[in-house]
Amino acid sequence: MEEFVTEEEEPWYDQQDLEQDLHLAAELGKTLLERNKELEDSLQLMYITNEEQVQEIEYLSKQLDVLRDMNEQHAKVYEQLDGTARELERTNVSLVIDSKNSHQKIERLTGTIDALQVQVETLSGQVEQLRSMEQLRVRREKRERRKTIHSFPCLRELCTAPGYEDQFVVGRAESFTVDAKRPPFEEENQHLREAVSALRGAARTERGRREGVERECNLLLGEFSRLQTRVQDAESCQARVRELEVELQELQQLRRARTFLMSSEDDGTTITQTVLNSTPETDTFLEVEVSEETGGGVREANEGGGKSVGGETLPESSPVRKSCSDTALNAIVARDASGRRRGSYALHANSVRKRGMSILREVDEQYHALLEKYEELLGKCRRHEESLCHAGVQTSRPVSRDPSMKDCAIGPTPAPPPLPDAVALHPRGHGEHQQAGGRRG
Repeated sequence: MEEFVTEEEEPWYDQQDLEQDLHLAAELGKTLLERNKELEDSLQLMYITNEEQVQEIEYLSKQLDVLRDMNEQHAKVYEQLDGTARELERTNVSLVIDSKNSHQKIERLTGTIDALQVQVETLSGQVEQLRSMEQLRVRREKRERRKTIHSFPCLRELCTAPGYEDQFVVGRAESFTVDAKRPPFEEENQHLREAVSALRGAARTERGRREGVERECNLLLGEFSRLQTRVQDAESCQARVRELEVELQELQQLRRARTFLMSSEDDGTTITQTVLNSTPETDTFLEVEVSEETGGGVREANEGGGKSVGGETLPESSPVRKSCSDTALNAIVARDASGRRRGSYALHANSVRKRGMSILREVDEQYHALLEKYEELLGKCRRHEESLCHAGVQTSRPVSRDPSMKDCAIGPTPAPPPLPDAVALHPRGHGEHQQAGGRRG
């Protein structure tokens, strides 16, 4: 039996190198486990933040529905106010026409009064002339009687009786001249005086009516100007509501984009291992394209300066910093289309992990700004409703005095239901936003 002499072969590896490699592998595994745990914690935090944002958006949607209802009620009130304003304008035009007619009538009556006064003065002068002529005639008759008495002695004894001359003169003058000529002029003068007094009373009444019409016209003009001011305030409130709706839509689009990006993190777990070892080198914007079957995509570019989700425009935000090197990005882009999409999703997931707090602060600031705008709009709407109620109470008195203005009265506007307080409905989100604001401070 032949004996083969075998020489012991030298090992191709060194024991020390093997231990060092095992130690490095253990450290690498530990590091990977720690990073995996950090990623899980970050993902859990993002899920919690997403749920809170969903609750906030639902709450804001309810508030927007309430604001829309209030806007519809305000639109109905404004339509009624427009109708009332048109009726008031027509009434104002009719009152102006009546005022002009009253002025013309007063001028005609004034001219008639002046003519009657001139006629009365003329008739008074004629009466004075007739009286003077009557006195002259009586004196002439007295002189003739005296001459006749002195010429006949028998008549002298008869006329010497007491009271004869006075009774004869008075009886003759009053029974014939005064009764025949004087009463018609006095009656005509009395009639003219009564007509003048009646015309003066009618002129005073017409003047008082004209002053009342002018006062009502001034009140209607003031009310019309106040209604125009309220209509302008209502238009500004409607514009503010539209701005709030646009901001709410932008927040909803941002939430959908974030949800879409987080849901796509599971597809890119294989590429994440390559990306984690890279270091941040450049600040660029992501460009992610999703096929039409998935319902749209997320696109960020330097030209637009904004974000588009499913064809809708998102508000501008700060650029997202990539956490990979150019070589890792080139290696990912060299894959097929699905690999490129998964690589982009993994890059965005890593950027979300790095910049999660900044995005949370941005959403928090947007929420606080929207909440402040909503509270400001709510206070303005309440003040506007109070002013409407107060103006309705004030304008009901002067309008009710004229029976022709009864149709213009408007019933009291029903008060809208009280809105829930933002802090009472969502105390948890409010407390967390306050803590976030304290950290920013």
